[in-house]
Amino acid sequence: MDSAYQGYASGSLDKDAFATRLFASVGFDMYLCQSFAKNLGLYGERIGMLHVVCSTADAAKAVLSQLKMVIRPMYSSPPIHGALLVERILADPASFTAWKAELKDMADRILKVRSSLRKGLEDKGTPGTWNHITDQI
Repeated sequence: MDSAYQGYASGSLDKDAFATRLFASVGFDMYLCQSFAKNLGLYGERIGMLHVVCSTADAAKAVLSQLKMVIRPMYSSPPIHGALLVERILADPASFTAWKAELKDMADRILKVRSSLRKGLEDKGTPGTWNHITDQI
């Protein structure tokens, strides 16, 4: 799964995590890629993580050994600046609350712009269907 826009799609971290929680609740083994580049405005900081959910300890051990073999040659010391920024925001209750409010404002603005664009295209009689502009997340 990819969670690059969590909170940015709907304005709610919880709502945007629905699919992840659903998959976990039914016991799916999965990889979840989570990025903070978009929802925290940290473009270029390469901040994100990979979560692996395994149904057994043996599977988790096997996956971890393979991940170590893949990751080690790619980098020894990943960048830390973005991670420190994310930690600072998520660890401080006031900053976390402020970030969630700003994230909601940004998401609401995007939804409004999409709605206006769709309406404008439909009002002008532009050929085609335009519901995908407002239906996508």
